[in-house]
Amino acid sequence: MRLAKASPGEGKGRKSEERVARLRANISKLRRVRGEVEDFSEREAAVEKCEAELETQGGTRQVRQAVERQRSSVEERRLVLLQRNDELIATLLREKRPIAGMASAEGPSECDELLHLVVEEFKLLPLLSGLHPPATYQDETTGKTVVRREMHPPEILALLSLLVRDLGILGGPDVQSKLLTDPKWMVLLGFTVAEVKSGATHRSEGLRGKTREGSGGRFVEPDELGPVRNSGTVEGNRGALSWQTLAAYEESLEEATLELVVNSVVALLAKRGFFKRSVRACLDSTGQEVPPSFAGAGVVKKKVKVHTKARRPRELEVPVQGFKTWYVMEAETGIPLAVAFDTINKPENEHARRVVRQAAKNLEGYARIESLAVDRGFLDGDFLWWLKTEQRISWVCPAKENMDVTREARSRVEEALAEAAGRLGNGDGVLALASRLAARQEVLDGVRFFEREGGNGKPSLVVAQVDSLTCTDFYGPGGSDSSRVHSKKFSPTELHATVVLRWPDRGAEDLADQALNDPEAKGPVVLLSPNPDHGLVRYDHYDERSLIENRVNREAKQNLCLGRSLARNAQAMCTAVYFSTVALILRRALSIIQEQADAQERRREPLGLKRYRRNAEVRTRMKVIVFTHEHYGLFFYDDFLRLAGVPVFG
Repeated sequence: MRLAKASPGEGKGRKSEERVARLRANISKLRRVRGEVEDFSEREAAVEKCEAELETQGGTRQVRQAVERQRSSVEERRLVLLQRNDELIATLLREKRPIAGMASAEGPSECDELLHLVVEEFKLLPLLSGLHPPATYQDETTGKTVVRREMHPPEILALLSLLVRDLGILGGPDVQSKLLTDPKWMVLLGFTVAEVKSGATHRSEGLRGKTREGSGGRFVEPDELGPVRNSGTVEGNRGALSWQTLAAYEESLEEATLELVVNSVVALLAKRGFFKRSVRACLDSTGQEVPPSFAGAGVVKKKVKVHTKARRPRELEVPVQGFKTWYVMEAETGIPLAVAFDTINKPENEHARRVVRQAAKNLEGYARIESLAVDRGFLDGDFLWWLKTEQRISWVCPAKENMDVTREARSRVEEALAEAAGRLGNGDGVLALASRLAARQEVLDGVRFFEREGGNGKPSLVVAQVDSLTCTDFYGPGGSDSSRVHSKKFSPTELHATVVLRWPDRGAEDLADQALNDPEAKGPVVLLSPNPDHGLVRYDHYDERSLIENRVNREAKQNLCLGRSLARNAQAMCTAVYFSTVALILRRALSIIQEQADAQERRREPLGLKRYRRNAEVRTRMKVIVFTHEHYGLFFYDDFLRLAGVPVFG
């Protein structure tokens, strides 16, 4: 059936009706916003009047508490995330209606997209509201149990902690100057310009510029030798709140609640279909070194190279303090599936089972981990047996130099090459012979050779696939120390290997791992796995392990403040690690959503956070952010002036 073509008059009428409906919706929205603003202003004025009377006339403790409760009620209503609506803000400017304020939008301004993802797309505010400190705490000076006061809703503080990591801000003073005193960011969380200028509360306003005597002592004016940041000479915005408030919030959170947030976000992504049904994953740990003044850090010995007076390199062992983080990462998207935190002196396998089990649980019902790539630090027969038999997860891991299975795999390759040399000759060397065998696709006593061209003038990759290795006493329940190996009924479980004869693009991560966990290594690398996979498939899977170093460890440390906390203690570092992880997960998810939404972006190379922020700075140059109590809009300088009725030349 053919549809009747609409006449020109009908098309114009339909557009006119849509325009009228849109205008009516905007007028209704403006009326509602104006009513709420007037109601809020009346309540705020009443609270400010009571606070002024208390300052001048004084009052009882009960009266002060009542006023503080009223102030908290006003604050809770105000702290609502703003929504972007350029059309509505433009209408307000044209009609000369009141606005809440404006600020420069220059610099990285993609946090509004992250906040939209958290609040609107994933609905995570109820989850973040659970990140509140315990109701009471023990005063270190008096030893008394004190009821904790919450001046700001926990979800707002959690969002601020998330923004600190997403913006890559290092250190408390930078948090104060770049985030808490910048209305461009604070209005997105519902704070007003007045609050950014003079503080969301009047508490500690009289202590500005003062310093504390000792630990927990009284506040006094700083002397000439006092720190510059406490001198009180810096003019400008006070900030909606202080970075010390945010630091105190972070060091009071418990690890269990932080881990719940990470696991819930990963489970939500799995439910939304961000992962394939069969997941290839990587397991790794990374250390965060801290200064000696850090409370609760672990200590390990680390070998460093130094130069003597005779300029001869020498290796020394020095103590290093710090913490360690374990990650399981999905190889294709680079999204962490699970995380654990502890001191740096804990061995690699300390939390390996915990994070693998948690990652599988986070994916349960929507995806499952099919294979796991690990480095030499996780080479433990009992753990690898547990992966394969109990978790049904295949694995690939490099063998160490002093293992019998390493010698067996290399000798099998040497014997195969020697046999081929007797028939084909070996005038051009071992690698040339292996290349000829790869081209002929010969199988010599369970050994096959493969070659992959490097391209761009690079040498080719040459590997040997060795099946059915039997020197595997270490692989099984209890590992190599188990009594099962002495049983008369003991039969070793076969493993399979890829021996890398030439590795042209060997990553620095694998070299560093070998230097740390297998310093005596001399021959070609032997990659073990329980499945008789193709030699290059096993190699590719292990090669993906380098992604976790680049896409998680390095990316989070360089751009998301992994290993940097606002307070110098173990709990603050734990909180910082989990917030950095959440920021990384959400950034990866946002990148995937944007690539799926824009076909042109899918054809481009994915941007790292550093380049992403650089592009964002260019996009926001010469722009301002204008906001009301519910909405905000972004405009170029000249567009804003025209909307406001200011003549612009040119």
